[in-house]
Amino acid sequence: MEFPELANACSMRGCPEKNDFLPFTCSGCQKKFCLEHHKHEKHECPFPARDDKYAPVCPLCMQAVTIKPGGDANRIIDQHIRAGCPDTTVKTRKNACTHPGCREKEFVPVSCKLCKQPFCLKHRFETDHDCKALHKNKPQPAPPKPAPKPTPPAQ
Repeated sequence: MEFPELANACSMRGCPEKNDFLPFTCSGCQKKFCLEHHKHEKHECPFPARDDKYAPVCPLCMQAVTIKPGGDANRIIDQHIRAGCPDTTVKTRKNACTHPGCREKEFVPVSCKLCKQPFCLKHRFETDHDCKALHKNKPQPAPPKPAPKPTPPAQ
């Protein structure tokens, strides 16, 4: 073996896997395990699995309530209900495009440099959203000159 110092032995007692180059680290006990023993139930981890992330739903307001890792779901739901089921929904982003028919919203505001209106990335340039300021700043074409009158033929 070329790089024995890079290999890790499985922490499970009696495991024949001595040279594992890609070991799994348990999220509970922080020990290194081979593919066969990396799950909590396989190596009888004394710590609960912290990989299970879920948001239980309040039975009164039907909102998902966030619970931090290690938190008690029943206690958090009880606090939520006692607080009067406050609105915990994520607010929608502003910065909606003002181009007619476009429903895009940008994470950061994107404005036209001329008319200062918010637009999505597709409509941000003056030529892409029929910018009113562009039409104001553009010189008006001169009215067409009347056609010269024909001269009567000389007799």
